[in-house]
Amino acid sequence: MADFTRLSDDMLIDAIGLAVKMDDGTKRGRFGSYELKYEDHYDLRSQNTQSLLKFFVPDFTSFQVMNQPSSSDWLKHHREHGQTFYDFLTSLRYSPDSVRHRIYIQPFSIDEELVPPDIITAIQSYAHIFFGMDVEVLIPISLKGDVPERVNANSRTLQVNAFVVLNRLVKLVRTDAFCVAGVTLCDLYPQDDWNFVFGVASSHTRCGVYSLARYLDNFGMQRTSIFKYTGDSTLLVRACKTLCHELGHMFGLTHCVHFKCLMNGSNHVQELDSRPIFLCPVCLRKLHYSCDFDMAQRYKKMLNFWTTCGARREVKWLRSRISYLEDGLGDCWHDG
Repeated sequence: MADFTRLSDDMLIDAIGLAVKMDDGTKRGRFGSYELKYEDHYDLRSQNTQSLLKFFVPDFTSFQVMNQPSSSDWLKHHREHGQTFYDFLTSLRYSPDSVRHRIYIQPFSIDEELVPPDIITAIQSYAHIFFGMDVEVLIPISLKGDVPERVNANSRTLQVNAFVVLNRLVKLVRTDAFCVAGVTLCDLYPQDDWNFVFGVASSHTRCGVYSLARYLDNFGMQRTSIFKYTGDSTLLVRACKTLCHELGHMFGLTHCVHFKCLMNGSNHVQELDSRPIFLCPVCLRKLHYSCDFDMAQRYKKMLNFWTTCGARREVKWLRSRISYLEDGLGDCWHDG
């Protein structure tokens, strides 16, 4: 388990893959006092890697260091040491290429109704922006009778084994697929002694699965999920968080312990809601290394998306972040 009292400036800057310039007299903590490490790992697709620097220097208004977990939080119950950018570079991982370059979303059901088409369309659009890749929705399927079921002793809801679903999805991986993400309103469990799981993913098989069941206001009121539109953006934000989190694992990103980040683990809905839908500098650099998207345009497209959806918290963060980047030399993040 990470010791959050020891996550100093130096450790966090090193985790991002930055170096502090000590020879130019610039006050530490300013944008100009940093430079990118591991430039030799980049290929010719990035003409000027130093132009990316400002996107990875964490300003204090946008990024918060992970604090000590509460008794019910993910990191209180799971020992995770974190993955630096260098760890990511030297790990076994997968990246899109000229053959495998498309993300597929596979809606499926058991006894409940399917995820509504407008929700599927929205998460498809956001995943396209988030990863900068083509995202295609497959024809919905039923897995009734094809995967193990149980009734959860606590919620009294129908659940299916998430890892068995993953094995079924492997058969649906097309030649041009970087990955396939199964989406359902059926609750999930990963193994018999677990209560539930929001989602699971396997980078090796390039498959993931996640459920929206526990994001519904009426969850637990009936055996199978019934979708009721509430008119706000809460469900959509949760859905996009979980999809992009699980897809992030397929790119080789592990759970983040450095900053409050989309890639933090979550034990419950309240913890999920407290996490941002954006990547911290450590995880952003990893994903950008794999996908090579236009960083500035990505933020602006995200702003348009969440403005249209009426997600005020996300819009506020993006406006602040874009303003900081456009201003250039703002104050950088500092510990304490």
